[in-house]
Amino acid sequence: MSAVDGVSWATDLIRLEIALWDRVDARLRESHELPLAFFESLLFIARARGGGMRVGDLARALRVTVGGTSKLVDRIERAALIARQSDPDDRRASRVVLTAAGKRKLTAAVKTYEAEVDGILGGVLRPDEQRQLSDYVSRLLTSIDHADGT
Repeated sequence: MSAVDGVSWATDLIRLEIALWDRVDARLRESHELPLAFFESLLFIARARGGGMRVGDLARALRVTVGGTSKLVDRIERAALIARQSDPDDRRASRVVLTAAGKRKLTAAVKTYEAEVDGILGGVLRPDEQRQLSDYVSRLLTSIDHADGT
């Protein structure tokens, strides 16, 4: 059995990510006036231990720069979906947490997100194939994180 063409495979994977992003983003904007970048930030914050996280930790979770994440956090804060609070572990730092409006928006948007992804994947992949694909993606991300020292 010959090796997979890494360039073609990676290119297809990147194109798939872009197509998924575009579809889910459009659906979230249409149904909730919530860009996918806001959704992902809210989701990571909600899932963080203690219900909040520092901007640098959010940047790592999103896999973008701290500067870009800081600007994104400012926009989400202006939308009243998150708030900054003093970090109890470090008085010089702050953490971002969801506001009540942010929690409501995220709860509603998760259902829409799940329905959109199910509509995309469910028509093509069986549940066991979806689990397998999820496992592969998780393993690859974990491998990259370990190689990067994160």
